[in-house]
Parts: sequence; C-alpha cells; structure tokens
Amino acid sequence: MIGIDVVAIRRIEDLSEHARKRIFHPEELAQAERSPRPGEFLAGRFAVKEAFFKAVGNGMKTLSTQDVWTTRGEHGEPVINLSSKARALTGGRTVTLSISHDDPVAVAVVLISGGNDGAF
Repeated sequence: MIGIDVVAIRRIEDLSEHARKRIFHPEELAQAERSPRPGEFLAGRFAVKEAFFKAVGNGMKTLSTQDVWTTRGEHGEPVINLSSKARALTGGRTVTLSISHDDPVAVAVVLISGGNDGAF
C-alpha cells in the first residue's frame, strides 16, 4: 500500500497556533521550533500524515492527525510513529516514508509493505 501527498508550504505557514496544536503532535511542534524553516518542516510532517491516511485507505475516518507523527532517526532520517489505533490499520506491516521540500511545496510518500497477504 502506498500513499502520496503534496502540501503547499504557505498553507501550513498560515495556520493559527490553535490549529497547529490541534493538527501536530507535540514532538513535531518542538522539532519545528528548532528548525530554521518551521513552515516547511511542518508542511512535510502534514504531508506524511495525509500520505499515511491514503495508504491505509480509511485513516481519516478513524484516526486523528495526532495518531501519526514523525521524528528523526539516529542518522537524521524521518521515522514514522503511530498510535496503537494507527498501527492496527497497518496489519503489523512495515511503514517507511520519504519527505521532500521544494518551495512552494512539500511532498511525502508512505509505503506499507510486508506481511503474509501478498502486499509488496
């Protein structure tokens, strides 16, 4: 299963503080504060959420945007984190992602692979 999303960076930059706190996980907001380009950073994280929802097919109906968040691995690579509800939608499969930014947009790809159901 694969999901792809493109987000206008400006759209995220224009969000109110209240909206940011509703959409983003506290760890994502903390990372954005340390970023030289917080709007770009958060646009990429929002694209990951949307791409994950697309990959699982019905995520928006059963999950909150805070059920999916991105942190950094030991080498700086993006790592997807899932609540137990979000993890259940993957069927225990491996979830990997890629994020890219090129003003005026950020894009993310989420791949859910593995398992015994013949998926990838």
